[in-house]
Amino acid sequence: MYLGIETSSAVSSIALADEHSFVGELTVSAGLTHSEQLVPHIEGLMKQCNITPADIAGIAVSIGPGSFTGLRIGMGTAKAMAYALNIPLVGIMTMDALAYNFYNSQHRIGILIDAQKKNVYEARYHWEEEQLICDQLPQVRARSEVIEELSQGTDITMVAGDGAVKAATAIEEAGGSIALAPLLLRMPKASSLLMAAIPHFTSGDTTDAMTLLPYYIRRSEAEVLWEKKHPDAARNEETPSVIVTDAAKEEP
Repeated sequence: MYLGIETSSAVSSIALADEHSFVGELTVSAGLTHSEQLVPHIEGLMKQCNITPADIAGIAVSIGPGSFTGLRIGMGTAKAMAYALNIPLVGIMTMDALAYNFYNSQHRIGILIDAQKKNVYEARYHWEEEQLICDQLPQVRARSEVIEELSQGTDITMVAGDGAVKAATAIEEAGGSIALAPLLLRMPKASSLLMAAIPHFTSGDTTDAMTLLPYYIRRSEAEVLWEKKHPDAARNEETPSVIVTDAAKEEP
C-alpha cells in the first residue's frame, strides 16, 4: 500500500492505493493551512480504510513547483513518516501529477501554477499510447504571454492548475485554442500523484528521507529580500537545501 501526499497549492490531498486499486482519497480546499489539516487527514483516512502504518510500503509526495510553505509541510511530513517507518519515498513534480488528471487524453495539456507577480510556472504535455510526454519543461513566464501563445495554437490545449484558475476570465476572453479544464481536473489530486509514482515504486526507482529535495524553480520572495539586504553574505553552493532553477528574471 502506498500513501500519496499533495500540498503544492491551497488544496490538501492524500490518497491510498496499491498496484491494483485505489483504496481511498481525501481532497480538501477549505482555506485551512496544511499544518492544521494534513496529519489529521492522513490519520483519518488510514483509519477509515483500515490501514495501519505497517501497511504503508512507500510514500509519494509532490515536490513542486508550487507554494513554498505547502511544499515544505508536505515534504516534511512525508520525509518524517518515511524515516520513522523506514520506507522509500518517490518525489513527483507537481506538473507531472497534474498532467495525470488527463490520463490518455487526446488534448494538449498546459499546466499553469501560480508563481505570483502575474507569472506562472508553465509546462506542456501530451499523451501518446498511455505514455506522458513532456513537450516543454517547467519554466517561469508572464501569465498573459502564456495565455496569448496557447490561444493561437492549432490544437486545443486544456489548461489546469491554480495559475489557470486564477486566470479563468482571461482564458475565457482569449478563446481560440485554449480552454480551461473541467472543474474536477483543474487542481492537483493525490490519486493522480500516485498514478505517476507507482511505476517508480515497482521499478525500485525511489529515494529516501535524507536525499529527497523540493523543486522550486525560483527562490522564494523571503530569500530574494534577504539576499538584497545581505549582498555580502556567503552562500553555500555545494550543499543546497533546495533545488532552484532561475528560469525567469525578477519582475519589477
